[in-house]
Amino acid sequence: MRSFEVILLVLLCFGSPSRAQDSARFARLGYVIGASVAFSLADYVGYSLARVDNVNGHAPIWYRLIESSVQAGMSYLLYEKFGLPSTIAFNLIWWTWGDDLGYYGWANALNPGKQSVGVWENREGNGLRSNHITWASWTPIGVLRPPGSLIARDALIAQAMVGFSVSMAILW
Repeated sequence: MRSFEVILLVLLCFGSPSRAQDSARFARLGYVIGASVAFSLADYVGYSLARVDNVNGHAPIWYRLIESSVQAGMSYLLYEKFGLPSTIAFNLIWWTWGDDLGYYGWANALNPGKQSVGVWENREGNGLRSNHITWASWTPIGVLRPPGSLIARDALIAQAMVGFSVSMAILW
């Protein structure tokens, strides 16, 4: 065989499945990123609406149950459509504080003012713009620290970036 025939044979054998695989890979990436964006928006809207019932800055238990149900539902849909790696990637983004960064992004995009308007939470005074974060105890950094201790914002942002990168590597 001449080199042209070998190249044509290789392209016919391996070209088409690899394009299909790339298409599925990008679909998995899109669905996981979309699920995280949707979850962070649902978290922002839900927390802002539930905030009226807050006691000592904590959301009511009924809100946390709804939030957990939304996360479980999205995880199940990702599992059914793309398998376990997609579910792991989605929850890894959440666990490493990526969805919380999305929450603050939505807060600043939808309510950018200096003061919260009505019940809508933008966490300007006690959230991402301050360095007094104590409520990220479920994250890897938070688990390693004493309960209620301050966690540096930069450490949480770096953790979220690592979590997102690992999630994308799982899907790739």
